[in-house]
Formats: sequence, C-alpha cells, structure tokens
Amino acid sequence: MVVSAFLNYVGGMATFAQVLFALPMALDLLGPPSFLLLSLLFTIHHFLYSTLRLVLKNTPFAPLISILSFLSPTISASLILTTLYYYLYPPTATTTSILPFSHILVNVLPFVYASLLRWVSPLFTLLEGISTLLVVQIAGRVGKGWADEEEKEEGIEWRSLAGLVAAALVYCAGLAGVTMAFPSFSSFPAFLLGSAVTTVVFLSLIGFTLRRTNVLETSLVFVYVVYSAWLSGVEAGMEPRQYGSGWMSLSPTWQPKAISPSTTSVQDLAARAINGALDHVLDVARTLPPHLLLSLIYRVAVLHCAARIVPAIRKSSIGWDDGMGEGDSSPTGFWDGKSLGEEPTNMRITTIVLSYRRAILITVYTHLLLLDAGSQTWWRWINIALFLAVWSLELLLDADDDAESVTSRWKSE
Repeated sequence: MVVSAFLNYVGGMATFAQVLFALPMALDLLGPPSFLLLSLLFTIHHFLYSTLRLVLKNTPFAPLISILSFLSPTISASLILTTLYYYLYPPTATTTSILPFSHILVNVLPFVYASLLRWVSPLFTLLEGISTLLVVQIAGRVGKGWADEEEKEEGIEWRSLAGLVAAALVYCAGLAGVTMAFPSFSSFPAFLLGSAVTTVVFLSLIGFTLRRTNVLETSLVFVYVVYSAWLSGVEAGMEPRQYGSGWMSLSPTWQPKAISPSTTSVQDLAARAINGALDHVLDVARTLPPHLLLSLIYRVAVLHCAARIVPAIRKSSIGWDDGMGEGDSSPTGFWDGKSLGEEPTNMRITTIVLSYRRAILITVYTHLLLLDAGSQTWWRWINIALFLAVWSLELLLDADDDAESVTSRWKSE
C-alpha cells in the first residue's frame, strides 16, 4: 500500500515537472506551432486518462488505471519526442505517415486549439475568482482554528494577536495597491474600483455582524479585489506582445523557429532541449512582462490549491473520495468511494470537473503563456463582480445554520 502510494506520488510529480518545463521549452526552442501541438497532446492524454477513471471506477477493470498512472510519465515523454519529430519532419497533405491524420494533427488542430483557448479566456478568469474565494475561505478557517487552539498565557492570546497583525499587513498591502493603481485609471475604472472597495467594506461589516467571517478572510478578499483591479489597469495600457499576437489566424509570426543546421535528428534535438530546459523556462519568464508572469504563477497556483481542497471538503462532508490524491492511502485507481451514478445529482458536475482538473490546469498554463494582454481587461472587472456576489451569498445564505453543520464549520462562530 505504501509502495503504491509512493509510486503514484512520484509519477504525478514527474508528469507535473514534464508539463512545467516542456511547454516553455517548446515555446522558446521550437516556436508557437510546436508549443501548441505539445500542449494539445498533453491535454488529450490527461483528458482520456480522466475519462477512463470515470468510466472504470468500481468495475473489474479499475486496476488498469493504476497501470496507466504508473506509465503516465513515459507517455508524456513520448508526446514530447513526437513533437520534436514533427518539428524536424513536418507532414504535408500528401505525406504518408504512421498516423493517417498527421497533417491535420500537426498543421490544423493546434490552431483550432489556440482559437478555443482564446474564446474560453473569460471562463479561465472567472474560474480563478471562484477558486480564489474557496482558498480565501479555507485560509480564514484554518487561521481561526489555529488561533482557537491556543492556551491563554497571562491573559494574552498571542496567536490571535499574530493573526490580527498578519491581517493588518494584508490590508496595508491592499491599500498600497489602491494608491499605486488609482493614478493610472481613467474615470470609469476608478469608479469601478471605488465601488468594489466600498462593497468589500460593507460585506465585511455584514459578515462581522452575522459572525460569518473573520478579519483574515476579509483582508484576503480585499487584497484580491485590488490585485484584479491593478492587473486590469496595467493590461489596458499594454501593447500586444510577441507571443500573444495572431491568435485567431495563421499569421507569419507563428512559423517554427529556426535551429542550427547541425541538429538533424530527434536525438540531437532532444539532447539540446534537455540540456537547456531551465534556460528555456527563464527565457520565457524574461519575455513575459512582470505582471503577466505574476498572473501566470498566481492563477496556476490557486487553481491547483482549489483542486486539492474541494475533494478534501467532499470527503469530510459526504464521505466521498475520488482516489486521485497523490500519496493517498486508498488503493490508487480502484475508486473505493461512491460511483458516479450513486452520487447526488447536484454533485455529479463537480465530480466531473474535478476529474478533469489536470487537463484544465494544462490549458490554463498554455493560455497564460500565449496570453494577449489586452484581452482580459474588462473580464477582470466582471470577475470582481462575480467574486463579491458569490462571497455575499456565502455570508448571507444559511446564516442561522446550526453550529454543527458543515457550512458553519467553514466560518467563524
């Protein structure tokens, strides 16, 4: 059991590292077409893997998922080699290949994939807001639990005092962000910022009155609102950058990058890619403006945290376990929890989304690496409105629940 969990953890980390380093490598070394092809192959791989988990759980074929999980790093490596091969030997409409549709796979589908990413860009922004709210609520709950566990010494609650100081520092960071962002705003964005900050203040007071929130949670809500507003203002004034141009058309800027004539085999190209993997990541990081790099790191991190938090909440509230957590003591791949058909109807959508969380993270990572800066400006304001609306519902709905309910345990007393 321990060996299986360890192998599952190592396999998951290896696959994560491959995606993390291989995509920037493909973008910097090979160019946007190969980058999109590799991302598409990664997405298809994890989509099929997650689909099999859903279909085969609690069936006699469930142990096959353990085998696929163990082979996942090998499959990802083969996809990287496939991308390198097609970079050196690009297929044409008349080319005969092992894959009957290699021309469509290499020359058509990656650009369709890029167009889809562009169209679902607002969804990624809204998903970031919902995930942030979940993480903020958990952080508030954990902070309050940590403070409540303290034993009083000489009448001073040191943990509570430390929590108040931390929340005050977060508030100060948010106020500093307001003063930095406000001068660059025109009249209408400034009005939106003022409305958002006022809404946060009033919702915080309502939450304190109903004893449904705490100062750590409200400070994190405030700083996220300011962060989103600041990003909106910075992105509105940016010129389109190199990697973000030409999303909707096959523009000349999307041609593969030239490499040394001495690189004539997949082995040589693979060796060059491996030796310079870290350099390629740094090159892409230097190409990205600082605020887009911050946005990339934050969005991927918060979505990953939310994807780990939701299964834990579901397991503690309804006893359901999806079996996908690395290092879990349950038999990986056997799905010893409820099958999809046995779950409540309102839970099935969440189960499906969580099952495909790895593929979603890959598409989010790809989208941010090729993001056109000006495309997110107004959607960030819509995200702020949705974020505050959902938070207000969390504060106001079921405010009189019994203290032993699962929802009440999320909040302060």
